[in-house]
Amino acid sequence: MFRKSLSLVLLLGAPIFFGACSDEPAAALVIDRKSFDFGDVEVGKSPGEQLFTVRNASPHDVESVSVSVEGSEFFAITSNTCEKYLAAGMECEVRVRFAPLLGGTYSARLKVTGAASVTPTELQGTSFAWVDVTSMPPGTRVVAGDDSFTCTQPCRYPVRTAELTLYFGPEGLPTWSKACASAPRGGCLLRLDASKSVALDAWLPLYRWEVLRSHPLVTVAPLPDDNIVVQDVLSVTSLDSMGQERWSLPLSATSKLVVTSDWNISLLRYDGMVTQYDSDGRVRWTYKPLEFSSAEHMVADVFGNTYVLLTQGTHDTTVVMKVIALSREGIERWSTVISEAQINYPFGLGVVGDGSYVYVGASAYTRSSNGQDTVFVKSYVRKLTPAGASLWTKVGSWSGVSFNHSGEMISVNSIYSPPGGVVAAWADADGNVLWNTQTPAERGPGVVDMFAFPTNVNIAPRLLLGGHELLSGTDIYVYGRGWFADMGDRSKLAAGRITYIDSPNGNGAWVSSLAYTYLARHLVVGGGFGSAANPTGGFIRLYDPRTLTMDR
Repeated sequence: MFRKSLSLVLLLGAPIFFGACSDEPAAALVIDRKSFDFGDVEVGKSPGEQLFTVRNASPHDVESVSVSVEGSEFFAITSNTCEKYLAAGMECEVRVRFAPLLGGTYSARLKVTGAASVTPTELQGTSFAWVDVTSMPPGTRVVAGDDSFTCTQPCRYPVRTAELTLYFGPEGLPTWSKACASAPRGGCLLRLDASKSVALDAWLPLYRWEVLRSHPLVTVAPLPDDNIVVQDVLSVTSLDSMGQERWSLPLSATSKLVVTSDWNISLLRYDGMVTQYDSDGRVRWTYKPLEFSSAEHMVADVFGNTYVLLTQGTHDTTVVMKVIALSREGIERWSTVISEAQINYPFGLGVVGDGSYVYVGASAYTRSSNGQDTVFVKSYVRKLTPAGASLWTKVGSWSGVSFNHSGEMISVNSIYSPPGGVVAAWADADGNVLWNTQTPAERGPGVVDMFAFPTNVNIAPRLLLGGHELLSGTDIYVYGRGWFADMGDRSKLAAGRITYIDSPNGNGAWVSSLAYTYLARHLVVGGGFGSAANPTGGFIRLYDPRTLTMDR
C-alpha cells in the first residue's frame, strides 16, 4: 500500500496539538484539488489523465477508504492506491482519465468515502471532433446548424457537440457524399463520435424555372403533358413544361378560371357568362345566364361538367344565390336558387368528383330597421343533390372555404397580427368537423392569401396554404416575403416545410395560387410582388415536387 508521511512536525507530536484545538472533524479526507479541468480532448485520440492525492488530515486512522467517479461515463479511474485503510497523516493516490466518445462538454465528481467530512473534486472536460468539408460547388455554402461556422469553400472546424446538422445554401436539393452520403434531402446530421469528412457534390435549385409577369397571378392550373394555364387580370396564357408560352388570350373583364378533367378551360366572366376553351385555346361554347347576375365561384367534376355560383339582385332589395350546372357541351342541366335571408353572400362552392353532390358556403344577412345597414344572421354550408335539392344545411363559424373531390371542406381564417398565423377547421363530407385548431402562437408563418386542395383527383387530399409574411412594427398593408407550405391532412393541422419567396425589388411578395402538374407532380406557384394594394408585378415558378416534404 502506497503512503506518504505528512511531515516531520506531525511525527513529533503536532497532530496531538492539532486534534485538541482545531474545529476540523475528527476524520477528514482531503483531495488536493477542489476542481480540475481536463481541457480540450479530441474524440478517439489520446485521452487526458490526471493524478490526484488524497490525504488523511486527521489524528485518526481511517479504516475504510474508497474513491469513485460519478456523473459521466467518460471519466474513469485508471489506477488507485487508496485501498481501504489510510493511517492518520498519510496520503494515497488516484489517477483519473477523461476519454470522451462524443463531442461536448462533460462534468463529473471524484468522490472519497470513509470519513465524516469529505469534499469531492469537480471534474470537467471538453471533447471535440473535426468536421472537414472537403468539396463544394462554386456559389454554395455549408452552414452549421448551431451557427458556429459557415464555409464558402473547403474548410475544417472543431465541433464541441455530440451532434451537428449541416445545411447548405442557396435553397435547393443537395447531393452529399462521404459521412453525409445517406443524408436526407435537407440537412446532414452528423454524430460526432469521431472526426468526420463530408462533401457537397452538387445541388439543384428548388424551382426549375421562373416566368415574371407584369401583373400578379390570379390562378394557375394543370393541362395535359405537364403544360399549365395561368391567369392574371389581363390575359389567360398557356405555358409548356419549360415555361415557354404556347398561346395567350386577352381578357376584357375580370374572370374566374377552372380546368375540367378533359382539359377544357372554363372562364367565368364578372356578369355570369361562361366561355369554354379547349387546351389549345380554341372556343368550344359560350353560356349566358338569362337574368342579370354577378359571378362568384366555379368548379368542375371529373366528367367535365362545370358548376357556377352566381348572385342575383341588388343590395337595396334582395340578393339571392343561384347554382347552375352546365354539361360538357355548355347546356344547362339544372339550377337552383338559395336564399336564407334578405341578402346572401357566397364564400365557397364545391362538387364531389363524380358530381353526386354539390356544396355551397354562404353568409346570410337581413336589413336593419333604418334600411341602410345589414345585420348578420348566420354562416352556413348547404349540401345539394345532383338536381339541386337541399339535403342539409349546417350553421357554423365559417368564412372562406375550399372543397376537395371527396366533399370534405377546409375553412381558414388568418391572424392579422405579427407574425401572423391561421385558424383552420376540416370537416368531412357530411359537415362534421374533424379538427379545429390554429398554428402555434408567435410562430407565423404569416397571413394566408390562398388555401386549396390539390386539383388532381388521384392525390390524397392535403391542405396547401400560401400567403405573405407580416412584418413586426409595420401595418398589415406592408408585405414581407411570400410563403407556401403543406399544412396537413384530415387528421390534423401540421405545418410542413415553409418555403419563402423574396421580391427582386425587396418590396414584399405573396402567393396567390398553387397547383400540381398532371404527370410529374411538380408544384406550380403563382403570386405577386409588392402588395395586393400596390402590386409591382407577378411570377410563376415550377418547384420540384420534393419542396413540400424536404427537411429544411
